[in-house]
Amino acid sequence: MSRFSTAGSTAPVSRFLDLVAHWNLGNPLGKSLAEYSDDELDEILTARGKTRADLFAVFKGNARHRQSMALMMSHFGVDRLRAVRFYWNTLKNAEQMCLRCAHTKRCHSWFDWGARNDAPRIFCPCAPLFDDIAGATVDTGPAPMAAGDDRRH
Repeated sequence: MSRFSTAGSTAPVSRFLDLVAHWNLGNPLGKSLAEYSDDELDEILTARGKTRADLFAVFKGNARHRQSMALMMSHFGVDRLRAVRFYWNTLKNAEQMCLRCAHTKRCHSWFDWGARNDAPRIFCPCAPLFDDIAGATVDTGPAPMAAGDDRRH
């Protein structure tokens, strides 16, 4: 019997394998953006043929919380290229909110069930931000700057 299983149960083994699968050892894109300066992040992205906008897309090796953000941004109609250009710091702050969110199970369940309703407005702490950014991307100009935002990117 495996030291990770208990009599007749493989749940601890499954949990262990699930944890191991989410470790991103040696994968800098699997980490929080807060761990890097913007210059370091740009070097990492360039070496992988990616851009800042790609951080908010679903791809193997991207941090799971950012993949959830990508899906949520898409649900709200956020243009990620424009969002990264005009709201980079705001997105980095949103990433921290997502990383520490207490509703990740509800979020993942919502996606698993097909994302058919507007429930994220109830449980997602980033929903108002995504609404604002999405509204700004359909206007002719950017929305008013959010606190801590810069428009250099």
